[in-house]
Amino acid sequence: MKRFLDFSTPIRWLIAFLFTAILMWILIMWIRLVDASIIWVLGIFLMVPIIQFFITPLFTLLGWYTYYSPMVVSFGSTSRMIDLHNGTSFDYLLKMRGVPIGFRWKQEMLLHYLNALLKIIELIEQGHIPPSVVVRGSSYFLSERSAKRLGFTVTSTSLLEKLNISLNYIDLMWTYSLSNGRLTFPNLNNISTVRITGGDLVKQKGRISGYVKRIRRG
Repeated sequence: MKRFLDFSTPIRWLIAFLFTAILMWILIMWIRLVDASIIWVLGIFLMVPIIQFFITPLFTLLGWYTYYSPMVVSFGSTSRMIDLHNGTSFDYLLKMRGVPIGFRWKQEMLLHYLNALLKIIELIEQGHIPPSVVVRGSSYFLSERSAKRLGFTVTSTSLLEKLNISLNYIDLMWTYSLSNGRLTFPNLNNISTVRITGGDLVKQKGRISGYVKRIRRG
């Protein structure tokens, strides 16, 4: 299935405006429910993934989402920090549709992660990103073991970031479940933060490329 950016510009903007209009209607309905009963505030855990799904086309066109591979995105990347995340459910629908769940799904996602790192390395080598940039993500993006093999350091995740991950728990749960081939409830206490400088990441280019080739050979 096509990636969103593969569609023509008019079609992309049409999708973005349509999705934004639907999202506004959903938000209005939710606000009315909250106004009627405060218990509907708990709907925030459902609303966050809904918001992310419908807002992705618009944020992509506005350049607020930077994609380093089809399934790896950063919001508000700067020359100082690149904070990597899994793609949104909108991206999963377009790119991962039809990929068998379980091992194949996990391998496909790992390829997206590694290719994103190679893209960042390429941008650093071309001078578009300074070697001093810090590339970071949570261990649900790249496991601690894999991160350490690639030269990342592992630190504890801040309370604020854990809160953000908690709000995205539904998305996190179903992506974990698809990777494991069964219903899985991720333990947020086991999530940590991985980081590396751009210069150190460049030194890992050969190893990352080797992993990509090995996975593709299957």
